[in-house]
Amino acid sequence: MSAKPWIITGAVCGFVTAALAGIKFVQISQAMALMESFPPAYETVTVASAKADEWQPTRLLSGTVQSPEYLVISAETPGRIVELPYQSGETVPAGAEVLVLFDDDVEAQRDALQADLNLVDTQLARNLTLEADSLVSRDQLDILKARKLSLSAQIAVLEARLSRMTVRAPFAGTMGIYTQRIGDLMRFGEMLTTLTGLTASRWIDFKVPQGLASIAVGDTVEIRDVNGFFAGPARVIAVSAAYAQGTRTYDVRAELEAPALKHGSLVQVAVDTGPMENLMSVPKRSVRWDAQGPHVFVVEEAEADAFLPHRTSIRRVDVRGESRDKLFVSGEMVPGELVANKGAFKLEDNLFVSVQARPTDQ
Repeated sequence: MSAKPWIITGAVCGFVTAALAGIKFVQISQAMALMESFPPAYETVTVASAKADEWQPTRLLSGTVQSPEYLVISAETPGRIVELPYQSGETVPAGAEVLVLFDDDVEAQRDALQADLNLVDTQLARNLTLEADSLVSRDQLDILKARKLSLSAQIAVLEARLSRMTVRAPFAGTMGIYTQRIGDLMRFGEMLTTLTGLTASRWIDFKVPQGLASIAVGDTVEIRDVNGFFAGPARVIAVSAAYAQGTRTYDVRAELEAPALKHGSLVQVAVDTGPMENLMSVPKRSVRWDAQGPHVFVVEEAEADAFLPHRTSIRRVDVRGESRDKLFVSGEMVPGELVANKGAFKLEDNLFVSVQARPTDQ
């Protein structure tokens, strides 16, 4: 059997294989060249400067606003309403009548007793004159004096009842909202409305857990509204001398000028819990969290021939506190370094970045 056909066949197969390998090599080389022509991955961010800052350790506690002049107007005795001189929301001067109940029957009883008292006074005066001439007995005088005392006491009782039929404002203030109308029957203790004084002073009552902070009269605490906006500093005017048995807290009352805070509203009380610390502050969005904890991305200069002039470097930090727009941190940073701000959530370590704007103020 001749070997020539096999040699020819092997040579042809080798040639075809070499040709295909060459074509594939050229294709792969072209693909790699195309990939190398693509720019490396990068993200666009804004940056901010890390600043040296001071932070006071504080704890936010819940407080309740109290107006020093606040009154719940209610009926001290049952009766029908005959006068409501002021409408809801109106300003009432001190001493003005704010609720008048029907009292004609009580006045009639008082007038009848007053008439009896006048008669007894007349009889007593006449008998005292006759006593000088021994024309009246001592028993008659004693009876008239006792009768006078009894009538005076009964009139005093009715006067007290009449005083409860009319409610007067003890201070100038603003009437709250009420639904009662003239002619309605009010029950004993039924609430009509509230009266809030016009003073700008407000009391802030709050509870401090045992061991959190030591507060004394004269100290200052920071008051914020329920949304966290600063309302003003308040001076402590009273501190409870004992802890509550159930909660192990003690009561504190602070005072400030804040007419915008309504009686009964909830506020936040910032209480100092430690000494001042020297830290750094960065924008809140600059701090990111992963499995190892909080960190920031510092924007550093890249190598001279790099695609972009800046790269990121991850730095681990410890978050010590916060304000409305920044976090106070300590860790692997120095003041003045640039940290990624807007867009920091897209970054990773050693990534190219395009800085969109200059360092922003915090």
